[in-house]
Formats: sequence, structure tokens, C-alpha cells
Amino acid sequence: MRHPIEKYNQDQADALASLPQDQRASMARFFRIGNASYRYYQRATDLLVFSPSTDSPSTNSLDGVINWLEQQTTTSRESSSARELLTAYFEEYLEGFPHEGLRRTMVREGLDKAKTSIPFLRYLLERHDIGMDEFLRLNLSAEDYAYYNECSKPLENKCQENP
Repeated sequence: MRHPIEKYNQDQADALASLPQDQRASMARFFRIGNASYRYYQRATDLLVFSPSTDSPSTNSLDGVINWLEQQTTTSRESSSARELLTAYFEEYLEGFPHEGLRRTMVREGLDKAKTSIPFLRYLLERHDIGMDEFLRLNLSAEDYAYYNECSKPLENKCQENP
């Protein structure tokens, strides 16, 4: 998958051209997976109204996220404010941390810091059925997606490039 910004496509092409022939295929795969991941998060920021628009408040602020959440609230949650819903999502997110020190850091930094983090953004998207794995499956070749899956496994299943 190509990068949506043409300058980066050219930079990637130049980088590939500068590599020895035997290293180009694996680097090209890393670029394709990285580009697809970038597009996933780019799509996410569009959905979350994180980019400036004329009909929303500053989208790099919590107000942008709250606006989006207000639009996403289901009938069963109409009584909850978007801020309360976002706070509930943040608390759910924190419950999933296996490392207590990291969880304490996230609690200390708070929701306002978390709303700009890639992991929390992914959590929100997954929470709303926009999964990164499915997005990558649909946008990468079968071989690249299989490689991505292998590399996504826990560290005890270390991923190594096949020669």
C-alpha cells in the first residue's frame, strides 16, 4: 500500500533504491505495512473529527472527541454525557493494562493526555468496531498480512524475516 502523502512515497522509493538488492523486499514490506497502518490511523482521525473543520470546535482538543462521542452515543446511552462516556472508555482502557506501573502512569497523566495517544485512539476505534487487524487484512496482500500477524504475536514467538 502506498503512503497517502506523495513525498513519503518518493522518500521510500529512494530508500529502497539505496539498499542492496537482497534487502529491498523486506524493507518494501515494512513500508507497505507502515503505510497501511498510517492510513488506518488517518481514517480514525477523520472519524474522530481530529482534523479542523468549520462545524466543529478545535479537533485537537477534548471537545473534538466529545463532539464525536455525542454523535456516536446510542439510544441506550442518551442519558450519559459524552464526557462521561469518554471517561468510562478511559477507565475501561486502564483496566486492560497488564503492567501496574504503566497503568499508574496513564492515570497520573489523565484522560487529556490519553486522547492524543495512538493506543487509546485504537482502543476507541476498536470499541466502535473499526478494527485495525481487519483494516490491514483488507488493505494488504495475503503475504504481507500474514507477516504482520506473525510479527504481532507476543515476544516469545519472535518474528524473523524468511530468507
